[in-house]
Amino acid sequence: MTQARASMMPNLQILRFVAAALVLISHVQHEALKGKALDISQYHPWDFIYFAGGVDIFFVISGFIMYAIASGDFGRAGASPRFVLRRIVRIVPPYWLFTTAMVAAAVIFSGHVTHSALDLKHVLASYLFLPYENPYGRAYPVLMLGWTLNYEFYFYMVFGAALLLRKPLGLTLLFGVIGGSGLLGMAGLVDAMPLRYWSNPIVLEFLLGILLAMARERGVRLSAAGCWGLIALGAGGMLLMQQLGIASHYWNFRVLWMGLPALLICAGVVLSRDNQQPVNRLRRQLVLLGDASYSIYLSHPFALNAVAVAWPATGITDPWMYVAVATLASLLAGVAVHLLIEKPLTAVLNRRLNARLDAHKPGQARAAI
Repeated sequence: MTQARASMMPNLQILRFVAAALVLISHVQHEALKGKALDISQYHPWDFIYFAGGVDIFFVISGFIMYAIASGDFGRAGASPRFVLRRIVRIVPPYWLFTTAMVAAAVIFSGHVTHSALDLKHVLASYLFLPYENPYGRAYPVLMLGWTLNYEFYFYMVFGAALLLRKPLGLTLLFGVIGGSGLLGMAGLVDAMPLRYWSNPIVLEFLLGILLAMARERGVRLSAAGCWGLIALGAGGMLLMQQLGIASHYWNFRVLWMGLPALLICAGVVLSRDNQQPVNRLRRQLVLLGDASYSIYLSHPFALNAVAVAWPATGITDPWMYVAVATLASLLAGVAVHLLIEKPLTAVLNRRLNARLDAHKPGQARAAI
């Protein structure tokens, strides 16, 4: 990774934390509504912004990072399998761990787990990132929030195929497949699974991230004021779409009402002329939370369930106190999973992968993930 990319990563990691926090706040407020030991008679969840829009920010970031780390690899021998293997090492082990935990919970605590019915084909499809209708007729994996990972994996596979070709042809393939499927979905022209799933227009947000990375690659930079202006416009757009009642409706056009605000926010983060920010304790903690964002995302349903089970013993009925404690517990659990499981496991697998790649391609530089 070049020095310019490395200096940009802390800002992106902080944005990843913001995206994960938005999703977490959305879920924890929903869980508070189900709290049997809580007094929700006067409880009104915050709904001034579409908190689930954190997913859209994640998708734009993903498109940006994938192009940033692989823009010079199109058509290079071995680039495609290396890219795919590194993506597998990065996302599969933690996802399989929590998918297995969800399967175990559905079996052991079936009376206390929502949607505990299991189907073998559905379970296998969940491990393979393939969209498949669950026993309740919905195309969610066993770990329901893994629906986003199914789109990520689809994007990675298409991107990996594009790397087999020289850059002009590879980008044509990438934009043709992802863009074509998204536009077909936007027009409502695809009904059959799994094509219907992969044609969700939300996949166009990966392309928005790639376009942003291309702009940065070509030297587009903005002043600090311009960057903050873009971030404000993006956040304002998220707020406006919610207040107008557009967010959470018109799903075929989500890339417009949430993807574009997400793009503006991401652009404000990555197009700064000077990405060197002062290092202080708060910034280090925010970067750590960004590093742990994947673990926070995967583990927070389990943390929320643990808090919900233990909460009646506190005797506290204030739902906002529950929201605060459950949010903090989810963040701490996510950081613990990142430091104790995700980070060391990924390091071990990367070392093994690098050794194997070096054995086949001695002397070849490795791209950082």
